[in-house]
Amino acid sequence: MTVRIITDSTTDVTPEAARQLKISVVALKVLFGHDEYRDGIDLNIEEFYAKLTGSGQLPTTSQPSPNDFLTEYEKAKAAGEEILVLTLSSQLSGTCQSAQLAKDYCEYETIYIVDGLSATIGTQLLLREAIRLRDAGQSARQIAAQLDQLKSRIVVLAAVDTLEFLVKGGRLSKAAGFAGSLLGIHPMITLEEGKLSVLGKARGKKATLQLFWQQMEKLGMPDPQFEPIFGYTGNREAVSDLIAFLEEKAIVSSQVCGVGSVIGTHTGPGVSAIAYLRQ
Repeated sequence: MTVRIITDSTTDVTPEAARQLKISVVALKVLFGHDEYRDGIDLNIEEFYAKLTGSGQLPTTSQPSPNDFLTEYEKAKAAGEEILVLTLSSQLSGTCQSAQLAKDYCEYETIYIVDGLSATIGTQLLLREAIRLRDAGQSARQIAAQLDQLKSRIVVLAAVDTLEFLVKGGRLSKAAGFAGSLLGIHPMITLEEGKLSVLGKARGKKATLQLFWQQMEKLGMPDPQFEPIFGYTGNREAVSDLIAFLEEKAIVSSQVCGVGSVIGTHTGPGVSAIAYLRQ
């Protein structure tokens, strides 16, 4: 029995890539006032960040409905396919809950849901492995079991220009946000057990790169069996220094991903990030 992989749009896989990879993507939504856009569909990355920086108000985000997932489940059910669902962290969004509710409505036994406990390029690491395992002929149950084991090894490190967006969006407290309120300070954030936390802060480019390395040494270095992913919000140049810095330390990847509108709403532009599976 073939496996249909369903994920949400915060994995930041483009519609074209999703077609090539033969996966289904359920879109979250971004709202600028009364104007609603499906993440990655109605608004591409360039359009979103231009709108974000030019807008006087912070947009809001919305999770998919159970029916959005149910539509995909019914397609797989009709085709006689097993279903593997991978979502962003349940600590950040109700997307995983929507997927679970849809499973209850569908009344189809072969649906396996994995809470990735990560977001954007972190979840994309798991998605890549799920695709590899699917193509190797593994069942949805087997894939889900392996992803559940791997997700505790995901490391996501991101340097942000400001914590203002995370505080305004309710993802961080005002007290935590104070760490990034000073000019020239670049806070570093991560995901711990699916929740956002601030690891530290650095002043200036050189100190920020050193902070990346210090945290990687502390949290565990990349497993060479899995290629890391670099990420950025807004302009790709935001991550170019990090890529060059880590290349000098023999950590190389061809994977560079623009972070989409849902996560970008909460981080703002100017973010440089890396996600990898630690040894």
